[in-house]
Order: sequence, then structure tokens, then C-alpha cells
Amino acid sequence: MGRHDDISEAERAQLIEAARFKTHGRKKGKVTDDRLSFIQERLPQLQPPRCANREELLHALGADPQQARLVLEVGFGNGDTLSELAARHPEDRFIGIDVFLEGFGVLLRKLEANAATNVRLLRGHAHPMIDDAIPDASLDWVIVNFPDPWRKKRHFKRRIIQTDFLDLLARKLRPGAAFTLATDWENYAEWMLEHIDPHPAFENLAGVGQFAPQPDWWIITNFERKGWLAGRKSHYLSYRRR
Repeated sequence: MGRHDDISEAERAQLIEAARFKTHGRKKGKVTDDRLSFIQERLPQLQPPRCANREELLHALGADPQQARLVLEVGFGNGDTLSELAARHPEDRFIGIDVFLEGFGVLLRKLEANAATNVRLLRGHAHPMIDDAIPDASLDWVIVNFPDPWRKKRHFKRRIIQTDFLDLLARKLRPGAAFTLATDWENYAEWMLEHIDPHPAFENLAGVGQFAPQPDWWIITNFERKGWLAGRKSHYLSYRRR
């Protein structure tokens, strides 16, 4: 018998759900003691304040709610996209969520080099972090670039793009807001289309079942280049919150 053969279906479902928000693999990676100290010092200073609504949050972040966008990147990696967008759009406010410490170290150095003051960071699993830290109907743009594809079929349930995650984003995004994604795993690209296109909150701007062209704002990262060298093609998706 397997180790979960004697549990109920409800308990089994809870284990599967918990696995989606567990980090499989390394969380720390190659982080030196000096860099770890730097992260531990800076990260608490960059957490977004807890606010009741979008207007309060943007005011607390020193931005004009009538002019600024509130942008969230889920899984920012080494922060190439997040830091570049923040530099391009100093009037906007950005929030990045990730779990891997080494990425925070790299991103924090980039933000420091750019003297960026318009980025806030959260470390943890996306679903509970977004639910807790982001007011409803407050986000103008959500970016999900190259999430873990969980390539084995038995691991598909761990993929971040699931109906409940889309329901959460639908609640946090403003009407008319943007939701953009990218992946270089074809199976995951199809999975994204199959899950997001039917969702009533999202409109595929390229047409149902269609991938989008590379966005005009796109930042090519070393991660994407490695995928190209390995023979993988990037797929881009662009949605609007209805």
C-alpha cells in the first residue's frame, strides 16, 4: 500500500492543495552569508503596506492613484523584467513575489544600482501572498513569465495556472486590467490557453485559442535565451480583465 492509501478523499485533496504551495527543490540556493544578511536587512523594508483599497495603497506608496499603475509580477526570478519595467516607468508602482532567496539578492542589487524606489517585494507562495497583501480590484497588470512547467503529468496539479488562482486574480485585477504570461514549454502554453480562455473574467486579446505576438514592452532575459539555445520556443499570452 502507498503511504496515502488509508486516508480519505478529503484528506487526499488537502495534501494535493498543500503541495501546490510547497517549494519543491531548493529555496536558498547559492546565497553567501553576506548576501543573506543584505537580503534579511532590506526585504522587510520593501514589503508593501497593508491597505484596504487601491487608492490607499498607492497613496501609501507615494503615487497618484489617478495616474499610476499597480503592477504585480508573480515569480520574478532574477528580477530582470521587474527592475527594467520599474526603471522605465518610475510613475508606476510594482510588487514582486517569489520564494527563492537567491533571486531576491540579485534583484535587490539591481534596484539599488538603479536607485529604484517604486518596487515592493514579498517572499512566499503566490496564492496566499496575493490574497493577503493585495486589495481587491486594485491591480492594473499581472505578469507571469516562465512559471515552473511541472512537466510530468502527475505534477500538473502543482502548476500555478489553475482555476482557483485565476479566480483570485480576477478578484484582484481591475476591470480592463492586463494579464500577460509567457512560457517556453509548449504543453504548458496549451494548458494556459485551455484554462484561461474559458474563464469568464478574461478575454484573450489575440483571439480564443491563439497566442499573442511578443509584446512591445518585452525584456529578453538570460533565462529565455537559455531556452532558445535548448531549442525551445517562447509562447506569449495576453488577456484583459473583463
